Amino acid sequence: MLHMLFRMMPAPVKRLISMSSRQRWHETRASLWVLPAIYIFIAVFLSIISFWIEFSLRPGWTLLSAFTTEYSLTQTMYSTMLSGVLTLNAFTFNSMLMVLTNMSNQFTPRVLINFISNRRTQHAIGIFNLCFFYLLIVFFFLDSSISQYTIFPIAGVLATAFSVLNFILFINHATKWMQAPSITTDMKKQSEERILNTLHYDLEKYRADNPDHLRLSYLPQKHQDKAQSVACETSGYLQIIDFGKLIQEAQKDGIVLQLHCSIGDFLLPDLTFFSYWTTEETSVEEVDEQKYRRMLFLGDRQNEIQDLSFGVQKLKDIAVKAISNDEPGTLKDTLYQLIDLLLSISKVTSFTPYLSDGENTLRVVMKQEYFSDYLYTAFGHISVYVKNDPVLTNMLLETLVLLARSLPQDKKPICWSYGQVVAQSFAEKFAYEFEQRSFYTHLRTLSVEARDPQTFQQLVQEFIEKGTLPKSYGEGKGS
Repeated sequence: MLHMLFRMMPAPVKRLISMSSRQRWHETRASLWVLPAIYIFIAVFLSIISFWIEFSLRPGWTLLSAFTTEYSLTQTMYSTMLSGVLTLNAFTFNSMLMVLTNMSNQFTPRVLINFISNRRTQHAIGIFNLCFFYLLIVFFFLDSSISQYTIFPIAGVLATAFSVLNFILFINHATKWMQAPSITTDMKKQSEERILNTLHYDLEKYRADNPDHLRLSYLPQKHQDKAQSVACETSGYLQIIDFGKLIQEAQKDGIVLQLHCSIGDFLLPDLTFFSYWTTEETSVEEVDEQKYRRMLFLGDRQNEIQDLSFGVQKLKDIAVKAISNDEPGTLKDTLYQLIDLLLSISKVTSFTPYLSDGENTLRVVMKQEYFSDYLYTAFGHISVYVKNDPVLTNMLLETLVLLARSLPQDKKPICWSYGQVVAQSFAEKFAYEFEQRSFYTHLRTLSVEARDPQTFQQLVQEFIEKGTLPKSYGEGKGS
């Protein structure tokens, strides 16, 4: 019965049910309608309070007689203020959407989504709704049998003034936000908040740091012949995995699951979704495969709730656009935000594919991921575009140096390896000695961080033979 009800639910509702409480909170906060709806309820509450004060405490308003207005004047005031606030609201957001549409063409369409989901933007929309609905409700409270009003005129003027002030603050917020550094910083912060916090609380606590210490180590490479494969029924992006419930149900059934896809992968029907193994502690005769399918939610688009690489891709798209638009300043800001996000990812996740239950028993084997995968996602496309530009190539190498200096020692060689790829891909000659010196210095710094001076010397010799660097650098001139 519950299964039938779940299948009948709309996709957005099923998606929310599939989330953990923390994921559901982040998704709800990012929705445009939630905060404005709260402001509308506040408007209803304030209008009721105003009604009660106006008519229940009327004898006490003799001191405010200077603000008392006749019914006809009050009605005219409210009708004028209503139309003014509505016009202001419509004009503001129509103009902003036009500007943001142009910016989305310049950078990435995701700029519009990030601006709308920004908390200050939502508060501004909510305040406009609060003022409009308050004026609208009070307008219908006006009664021609009441000759004079005191609180309603005062409250109406204050609501209109509040709306105008909100308009000024919103324009200031939008103007600042639309600057390229603000856009990239906001994207990075949203990614950290919605991805890293969610994964830290909902996934990392299940990761096994040392797989050798797990009980029932049914590792996939040793038991492929015992696996029961489960195919995907529909197509779409894998958006959410309820890891907590997945591990809980696997513990109840006494099985081990292996996921054949990662968050953000696009799946087609009949592709292998996951496999599972029965163990000596299996407590059910037949595993309910459909139950586990419902814990892996597919959607029509990627999102940031659990997808680490999607947050990196968003910033990478802006960097590529900045290169094509010949905006090195925007590229530099975006690269800095990218390495900041990569550093946060390296701190939060351990990249171990094994998830265990509370008894330290292996329950889920995820698709193996590496930090180098995220580094390639961030810079792979960018490195293709900068290989003919010495300034941008040095900028990318400088970014890798900053990242390498901040990473733990076991991940520094990854930056060094990628720095070698970027350097070897450089296809032009340096026009200035400063560019040569910067190129040499960045590579030397990466090799020092990775503790690999021998490879560095070989690389320098290779560049000397190609003519990228003069022979003097083989003698340590750049030191």
